[in-house]
Amino acid sequence: MDIKFLQTILNNLISSSMREVREDKDLLDSFSPNQFKSKLKLVEHIDKLNILTKDSEIVIFGSWYGSILIPAFYNKVKKITCIDKDPKVISRAKYNLFKDFDVEFITGDVFEFRDQYKNADLFINTSCEHMKPMKEWGPAPTYKNPWWKRCSPAHFAFQSNNMYDIHDSINCVSNLEEFKEQLPDNAKVLIEDKIEDDRGTRFTLIGKI
Repeated sequence: MDIKFLQTILNNLISSSMREVREDKDLLDSFSPNQFKSKLKLVEHIDKLNILTKDSEIVIFGSWYGSILIPAFYNKVKKITCIDKDPKVISRAKYNLFKDFDVEFITGDVFEFRDQYKNADLFINTSCEHMKPMKEWGPAPTYKNPWWKRCSPAHFAFQSNNMYDIHDSINCVSNLEEFKEQLPDNAKVLIEDKIEDDRGTRFTLIGKI
């Protein structure tokens, strides 16, 4: 994690008045202790695998603001692409939060195939609970023709959770085994982990396609 980058972002963005505005609360939540705990653990696992180089490209599905992951990987890779369906989130990340960063931000459905996927070395999805299972990643509307073989070889880092009561969580899992059943057929798991926070358990699966 590049702490200097992160501290600069926080200093520029967070003021006492922000906590009273709903959109600002959402942004602040992306820097919450629970978010730090789960995402930094993910970064730690990826670093230990030593799978990234200065020529690597990362695609982040359901990126939200990219608040923690972008500073964590920015100086380690060649390119980061963030995709989220919420235009307000993408706009704020692109024009405010990371306006000085060379990151590609895309508003849209991650299930739409994009050129950026072809060269991706690592796919990150810390929002698996908010979308269809990754084994169904493919063309709309049925999502029944997975695209993973079109993108291999590559690595993946996925997170889901058992927090069924959180708004917009449509695909939670109860345990790691259930999460593994949502992986694409050609996935090989290299690391699995469980991370407890004050609302439940986050599950992490990292591997290769």
